[in-house]
Amino acid sequence: MKVEDLQIDSKIKSKLVELGIEELYPPQAEAVNKGLTTGQNMVIAIPTASGKTLAAILAVFSSLLKYPGSKAVYLAPLRALASEKYEEFREFGKVLGKKVAISTGDMEETSGWLGSADVIIATNEKFDSLIRHQVSWLNEIKVVVSDEIHLINDGHRGPVLEVVLTLLRRNLPECQLVALSATIINADEIADWLEAELILSTWRPVKLQEAVWSNGMLHFAEGKPEPAGDSKDGSGGYISLTTEMIEEGGQVLIFANTRRSAMATAELTGPQVFKKLTVTQQEKLLHIANNIRNSGEKTKIREKLASVVEQGVAFHHAGLISSHRKLVEQGFKDQLIKAIAATPTLAAGVNLPGRRVILRSLSRYEPPFGYTPIPILEYKQMAGRAGRPRYDPYGQAIILAKQDDEVSEYLDRYIRADTEEITSKLANEAAMRAHILAFIASEYVDSFDSAMDMLSLTFYGYQHGAINNFLVEESVNRVLDMLVDAKLISSDEPYLVTPFGKRVSELYLDPLSARLIKMGLEEDDSEDIEGIVYMQLLAMAPDIRTYNVRQKEMGELFDTAEIYSDDWLSSVDHFEEFGEELGTDIFLTTIKVAMTVLMWLDENSEDQIYDKFGVSSGDLHAMLERMEWLVYCGIEISKVFKWKHHRKGMENILKRMKYGVKEELLPLVAIRGVGRIRARVLFDAGYDSIERIKAAPTDAIANLPGFGRKIAKSIKEGLGIEEDDRTVTNEASRVQTSLSSFFD
Repeated sequence: MKVEDLQIDSKIKSKLVELGIEELYPPQAEAVNKGLTTGQNMVIAIPTASGKTLAAILAVFSSLLKYPGSKAVYLAPLRALASEKYEEFREFGKVLGKKVAISTGDMEETSGWLGSADVIIATNEKFDSLIRHQVSWLNEIKVVVSDEIHLINDGHRGPVLEVVLTLLRRNLPECQLVALSATIINADEIADWLEAELILSTWRPVKLQEAVWSNGMLHFAEGKPEPAGDSKDGSGGYISLTTEMIEEGGQVLIFANTRRSAMATAELTGPQVFKKLTVTQQEKLLHIANNIRNSGEKTKIREKLASVVEQGVAFHHAGLISSHRKLVEQGFKDQLIKAIAATPTLAAGVNLPGRRVILRSLSRYEPPFGYTPIPILEYKQMAGRAGRPRYDPYGQAIILAKQDDEVSEYLDRYIRADTEEITSKLANEAAMRAHILAFIASEYVDSFDSAMDMLSLTFYGYQHGAINNFLVEESVNRVLDMLVDAKLISSDEPYLVTPFGKRVSELYLDPLSARLIKMGLEEDDSEDIEGIVYMQLLAMAPDIRTYNVRQKEMGELFDTAEIYSDDWLSSVDHFEEFGEELGTDIFLTTIKVAMTVLMWLDENSEDQIYDKFGVSSGDLHAMLERMEWLVYCGIEISKVFKWKHHRKGMENILKRMKYGVKEELLPLVAIRGVGRIRARVLFDAGYDSIERIKAAPTDAIANLPGFGRKIAKSIKEGLGIEEDDRTVTNEASRVQTSLSSFFD
């Protein structure tokens, strides 16, 4: 189907042609023929790089033009993916004069400003939170695109996605739903549940070759083996396979099963890749490396990443801060970084294909079971990153076999096999209690029967017949009992949400977390509770991930547990009561998290924290973001029960957590351009107040370690002082308004 033949706005056609798109891919054309641009619900299950995003763009802007004043929503499972889609949709929005906005963060923020946007890009969790806050503009939505819908199968993310789609179907039956997915074996079930047309295809714009490498030979599902790489490659094949592809003009993604392995892979591959670079490429890579060195706090991992980037390779995993990951991704897109060694999270995130994908391992460590094979769908996601449309003549996914007898095993288990069926994970009790509370708070549910009726509308209900399922009935009864015991809902039917329960649902907090926090805080509302005690209580929450306790940390953790044995707001009894869910050995983990946060508050460097507790920069900032939110939740719970000392104590901690400073530095870190490190330098040099900084000569500030004249001048300007005495007026902050009910 030619673009010029599409029944869409001529401006969109022109933009597509400008981007080099003159003809639709076969799956896209099939979707248009089946009603994609005229409001038909649709499940598009096709391989990576086969045109799902363009199909979404056609659906979204066709709907906006058909219904003036309406809104469209694009749901993504990850922030990085949401940011990528925001940029893509914004380009088309400019053409039609449509405003595109993105909201992925704070679950408490109601994002009232989104009401002025035509297209809203959001994570599933953020959109669920907006529903719970009952924002009024949800009634204006005419089309919702749900990306990566196969993640319904994910035990962590799946239930939220499933509930969001269930609520949309229940409350906005005229809203068009377009679900995008990888190729999955039971896509027809999802399409039937959503009452949607199914576009199911294995077509790819770039042919994908899948093979297993062993001793210098590629073994395919069909046909004769072909030589590749070097059989004497001491790395097990990935170095020679990488350099071989770079010589051909392609780029390489190497997937490893651990962060340590990904970093080691990049370090070993770098020197060989460097030999293939031109002088111009080396200079440009040095610029990227310097940008990495100038971003974030100086750490060993930052320096290691910058060093390998200079050689034309990089590593990519969740232990890196987001700015470093973005620099790596852009360097790869610009074809300067030739190879990335990554953990599998990259395959689930941004669109970053390479001509050759190398999989070093197809197993993952799963405690307490040890190393277990990864799912076929996960393999297909990684393999699908091979081949860039319009750039690569083919894509190649290669599994490395360590032994000859693994060749046939991998061919049968992964390359020749169909993916696993997608199943609902909503029956998980942790998911069930959060969503049933939200249902009651939103007045969709007020009894056991109505809860079962609501569940019957979900994908779980479609697959298992939730109303008649004894195990689900038992689970719902347990959840309702727990919500009653925690005083989140009233004790009898018809159930009503309590003020505590309403606030917990709005906060997007696990009801079990809320119960544990309340149990701890109600024990002692006094003024002399130390920060580590609050942190340990909040670290009990299931909302924060657990961290492995290393053997060398045991002694200090046990000592800390003993020192504060009379002070902890959470007791061993709490862990015994919820042992089945929390794990009876989790107490030391909570102390580790508390001590890690305390090191941050006491201005320890990220390297010091990593050396002591093995928490890298990316993990640290993820932990701090989660703990900052839990501290805020603790403050809000304290408001509900009028615990003034707890509220005051945690408000002080919250201010310090944002910057990682002691209380004395809070006035200084509020200055634009002054972070935690510069604030400490200023304070120790005697510039311990804004007034003293204002009064100091610019040169005096410039001569401090880590400053310089440019930074000193910027700090002065931020305080409204310039060398020519002009004042700087800061832009007024945006004020959000309260909004009305969800779904009229």
